[in-house]
Amino acid sequence: KMVWKRLFPPEGGGAVRRWMRVQKQLFEKATDSDHVLKGPITLFDFADPNDAADAIKASTGPTKGGWRVSDDEVIGGFSRGNMTLIASSEDFQKYKRGEELSYSLPSEGDDAFTPFIRWNGTLDTNIGESSKVQRSGFCAIRAPQFPFSGVNLGASYNALEFSVRSDGRMYTACLTISSYFPDDMYQGIIDIEATHKPGVFINKETGGKFSKVILPLRSFALTSAGREREIQRRLDGGVRLETVGITLMDGVDGEFEFDLARIRAVNYYDGDILGEDDEDAPY
Repeated sequence: KMVWKRLFPPEGGGAVRRWMRVQKQLFEKATDSDHVLKGPITLFDFADPNDAADAIKASTGPTKGGWRVSDDEVIGGFSRGNMTLIASSEDFQKYKRGEELSYSLPSEGDDAFTPFIRWNGTLDTNIGESSKVQRSGFCAIRAPQFPFSGVNLGASYNALEFSVRSDGRMYTACLTISSYFPDDMYQGIIDIEATHKPGVFINKETGGKFSKVILPLRSFALTSAGREREIQRRLDGGVRLETVGITLMDGVDGEFEFDLARIRAVNYYDGDILGEDDEDAPY
């Protein structure tokens, strides 16, 4: 029973359910012989009860298996970050009032609300007196890992789509790919106009619309230990995705706020997401 609960947590979520959902999507796309380039698949979506369950684990404590929140406290720094699942308009109102959340997904009459995780906190680049590091100032969130050596996207998709709301700061999307070099990480930039700032209209019930940020896989730079490698290996085929994360390390002290609703693998050509924006959609 203990092993079964670890594989299939009774509260939902878990690595096996996550992997099985994505594999099911990949299989369904593969059986579509009418289109060589496939339509989008969802990697994470907080409207899904299982993804919501994994996010709650980060919101309520250091439970293994869910999303992870980290900051430079681990190296003696002073940055601090928090992550909260906001699953309904009712919870959104409670969140703004500082009340305890129910984490219940939207009801049928709450279609206008998009569940999301809110990641916020304070970035501080000061270095502690007892710290041995030369620089500080980062906060990060990381999705739970895809098991079995990751999700085999192969060469079937050429971009990732992030549905986000931002405060206008420069964030970094971080990908871990199954490879022979465990320290390697691919990084791409999320840099959009602020949706969280004074004077910008924010819908009081939903928080406002999400921006779709498309990051072509070939635009990700290969890094190791936080530095860009001199010799680059581009993500242009044979991709097995293990983890996805977001990091703030723009070197600017102060508060930050970032909302994430969904991450998808897509085929993006000439400004369109295939299977969604073209005349044959959906597929």
